[in-house]
This record gives sequence, C-alpha cells and structure tokens, in this order.
Amino acid sequence: MANIDRNSVIDARNYISKLFAIHTKGDELAFFLASQIMVAHEANPNNWNLNFNLNGKFIRFNVGQEYCIQIYEHEILVLCLKDELPKDCKQSHTDFFFRGYTKGSNAINTANFNEAPQCLAKVPNSIGLVFNKNIVDWISAISESNTGFIKYAINHTHILPQMIGAHSVGAVKYLSEVTGIFLQNPSFAFKSITENENRTIKRLKNVSDTKLNELAKNHNSQPRKTGTSISIYIRSPYVIEQAKRIANGLCQDCGNTAPFLTKGTNEPFLEVHHVVPLSQGGEDTIENVVALCPNCHRKRHYG
Repeated sequence: MANIDRNSVIDARNYISKLFAIHTKGDELAFFLASQIMVAHEANPNNWNLNFNLNGKFIRFNVGQEYCIQIYEHEILVLCLKDELPKDCKQSHTDFFFRGYTKGSNAINTANFNEAPQCLAKVPNSIGLVFNKNIVDWISAISESNTGFIKYAINHTHILPQMIGAHSVGAVKYLSEVTGIFLQNPSFAFKSITENENRTIKRLKNVSDTKLNELAKNHNSQPRKTGTSISIYIRSPYVIEQAKRIANGLCQDCGNTAPFLTKGTNEPFLEVHHVVPLSQGGEDTIENVVALCPNCHRKRHYG
C-alpha cells in the first residue's frame, strides 16, 4: 500500500501519470484538469483544493466544499450543471452514465438523463457524468457545463478545514510540468505544505535508518519552489528526520539538550536549519542542514 507525500512531485508523477494513462493516451485529461483549476483560482484563490489520495488511488479536484472532478482507475466523475449540458450529452451513451442522489439514498446511476436526480444539494441543478471510457471525446462538450458548476460552487460553498490539509502541491506541480501551464496553488498552500510535511515526518518515525538514508539520498536535492501569491520552498521530510536523528536530542550549535519535548511525539524539540539558505541556492541535503534549539536557530538568522 502506498504512502504518498502530497508535497512530492515525484510521488505525483509516479501515481497520477498511471491514473491518467488508464483513461487517455495523451495529455488531454491533464490539460482539462489544469484548465478547470485555473477557472477556480481566478474565481477564488482561497476556496479550492486538489486532493491526491494518500494511497495513490484517486485525485479529486474540489471547489468550495464540493467535489468537482474525481479520477479513479475505474471511472472519472465530472460534475456539471444540467441546463448547461449540450443536447448530445443528455442522450444515452455507452461512454458514460449519469449519477445523482435522493435524500437518504445511495448513488443512483442511470443511462437516462431525465431519471437522474440532482447530484449535490448545495449546487442546484447539478448532475454527475461518470465516464468509463473515451472521456477525451467529450471534454470539449462538457467543459462549459463543468465551468458553470465550478463558478457556482466556489461562490456559494466554503472549503472545509480538513480539505486544506489534503491539498497536494506535488500534484499541482506535476500538472504544471505535463501541460506547460504555470498553475498557482491556493492561498492557503503554506499551511497545507506544513501539515503534509508533518504527516510524512510522523510516518518516517517507523522507518529504519537504512531506509531513511536511501530516501534522503534519492530525493531531489534541488529544493522545489511552488507558487501562490508568494513563492514557497518545499523541504524534504527525509532530510529533516535524518538531521534530527543525527543530532539525537542535542543542539548542534550549543551542544545543550533540546529545551522541551514535542507535544504528541514526546521527542526532543529541535529545528532544522539550512546552512546555505534554499533561497540562495543551497541544496536540500543532510550536508547543508543542522538541527538547532530555538535560541541557536534565531542566532543563525538574526545574531
């Protein structure tokens, strides 16, 4: 079972490329998703997210509180507005079927457009199109209706706190690489990066020193920079954990024991500092970091 680092473009490339390849031979699906992300970001840069499942099973684009595009191995779900679907998309087809819900029921799947109930209560007139094949043939036909769904949902619903922590800057970076389109992250990206970094580091506590050394050596030592309204550098969680293990609870400047234990993990609290700052071309490697107590860390920056 995979354990995804949502900040990692390498993980995104490894898993999302396989999801896309099941459904398309080219990059059409990546372009469709990227273009719809741009629509959402322009409408409200703080009210969407791209959820890359921690087990690599799916990628989900959310606008406000609502899911909008979901890509699984077995299907792709695209949310649209009924009234904005072209006439041909309302006919029965073998490439897709319709999905909706009634109160208290499971999903209702039907090939008959007129039999499909509304899909999401908070987006009136919404309907789900579930593609099992040939989505590329329909992208141009459904794009306008999906755009209508995005604009309504992003202006009438609000993203949930847990969705912020599920955002994947690695997936956004991967889409930018594939399409050549510079995609910005939501305004809350720094918070999501930190939460995902902490989640990955917590998982690494159970990894052996040998495996950790391997992971740290194999990651990209050139720090990845991602875009929101400001630039953010994404650090390697493997190097962070490795530096703390080497320090073994002692500040690598003053030599004193860490001043307190970290809540939750009960481990000595030390901060990992890049000797040559990432913003000045420093590498994200164990040779360029030290684990410091908070006082020594501040001295490095301001002393």
